[in-house]
Amino acid sequence: MICFWSFDCAAQSKRPNKVVLPRVGTIKDYPATGLMVGCGNLYFYHAAHPVASDASYVFLSRGDGSNAWMNLGGRDLRLRQVKPTGRKSLERQPYYYRFGKLQIIVAFENFKPDGAPVQEADSMFKMTITLKHRRAVRIIRAVGDTDC
Repeated sequence: MICFWSFDCAAQSKRPNKVVLPRVGTIKDYPATGLMVGCGNLYFYHAAHPVASDASYVFLSRGDGSNAWMNLGGRDLRLRQVKPTGRKSLERQPYYYRFGKLQIIVAFENFKPDGAPVQEADSMFKMTITLKHRRAVRIIRAVGDTDC
C-alpha cells in the first residue's frame, strides 16, 4: 500500500491596499449648509482662483470651526469636529475634523493680498487643508475670509 499526500500551497504577499484620498471640490449646495445667515462664518476657496463666490467655496464653517462643510469625492459633507489635545497658545489653533477614517486638519494664518490697502477690519486668511488616512496625505491651499 502506497500513500501519497500532496499539499498545494501558494504564498500570497499581503500588500497593503493603496489608500486613495477623496478629491476636494467646490461645495455644490451652498444654501443647504445653513451658513448663509449669521456673522462670523468662514468662507474659503482655492488659492488659485482669484475671485470667490458661493459657487467656488471648498470649506465653510462657523468662526469657531463648528458646522464645517467640504465637498469630498463629489459630495457635500458635514465634518465632525474633533477637539484638539495639547497646550493652547495665543496663536490661532488649527481645527481638527473626522469623516469616517479620514482625518482633516485646517490651519490658518493671516493674509493680506499683494497691493491691497491695509484696513483695520481686514479679515483675510490663508488656509492649509490637510487630508490624512494612514500614510496618504493630500494638502489643499485656500484663501478666504469671515463675514460681518
